[in-house]
Amino acid sequence: MFSKKTQTILLTICFLFVTIASAYDYDSNDFASEVVSFNGPFGSSPHDEPNSVLGKPATWIYDFWGSKQVIACSLVMPAYFTDPNGKKLIISIGTNDANDINESSEIIVEFNHRVSDDIGNPYGIDFLVFGNSFFDRVGNEYIQPYEDMNNCMLENPTSVFSEPVLISVAQESNGPWYSFADGPYGDTAFPTNAFAWDSNTSDWGGELDWLKPVNPNLDISDFDGLSVAEAIEFYDGSAGGTGFDIKALDPNDYADLEPDPNTGKKWIQYVKVQYLPYGDDAGEIDAFSDVAGGGDYKHPMGDLTINGKVDYEDVLLFAEYWLVEINAPSDVAVIADLYEDGIVDFYDWAKLAENWQECTLDCE
Repeated sequence: MFSKKTQTILLTICFLFVTIASAYDYDSNDFASEVVSFNGPFGSSPHDEPNSVLGKPATWIYDFWGSKQVIACSLVMPAYFTDPNGKKLIISIGTNDANDINESSEIIVEFNHRVSDDIGNPYGIDFLVFGNSFFDRVGNEYIQPYEDMNNCMLENPTSVFSEPVLISVAQESNGPWYSFADGPYGDTAFPTNAFAWDSNTSDWGGELDWLKPVNPNLDISDFDGLSVAEAIEFYDGSAGGTGFDIKALDPNDYADLEPDPNTGKKWIQYVKVQYLPYGDDAGEIDAFSDVAGGGDYKHPMGDLTINGKVDYEDVLLFAEYWLVEINAPSDVAVIADLYEDGIVDFYDWAKLAENWQECTLDCE
């Protein structure tokens, strides 16, 4: 039986709520929308086009150096070359020519909205950077267009071929810039995998989720000796990409970020990629996406249980922490502090009530 406090809150909230339904569709706004500036040297054609990093990551690749056919972008076949229509897919940040000054290579992109530091995002990850890293497979042979991913095996132990690039973020196009100096880095784990694999038909299925991160608690060793089909299952519906949590910045840098006046959340809107000396290799970038979660720029706040909808489960959790002060980031009550002002109060209540029964992620 609910306590008197919980019953009172439930009754009052239910009185205020209205039922609204919405659906989530992939949207070009979820990806970087504009190249603000760039500076070479970049790789040779076709890996030299700055605008190739805008929009959705690569799905199909025209392999004009190998099979001369179209191949799915997968965790063992990274984005390279062009798409079937000749569109350039990636840019190399720097070159592999020792005579070039790679350290000057950079590109800055903009999202057309604020990307929030959102505890409602899966694993707390706020944005994804897609490169062209890939898992080592047995034999390291070229992937063929109709290869069966049930029989395509990763090495045991496996590794990810990576060419790290430095990622920095800002709220304004001219900075100040805050770097993930100790990582994560772009063009590392987890390699892009555009499509699901149907093991029954031995064929590619629908597109995976470009806005969902791979579980960051997975280690590369968890993939040792798996088939590609099994490895895709480990992605749990994600299309891969390296995940970045804004809160993982240096604490002093994080403190310098201004909060959004409407949500109270820290945010960024610009991402800079720079050459990071790593052997003689230049790293590649394909795309950037804003992770989908309840409370981000297009999904309503209030899905405390992150089950895809603002419902009674969220009300119960909210009621449990009513008027609790948030004294530490690890305090479980922080999930109910929607406004992030340090206490679970009427400001949070209003946000929850406003979005009652709203769909927050992928809903039918």
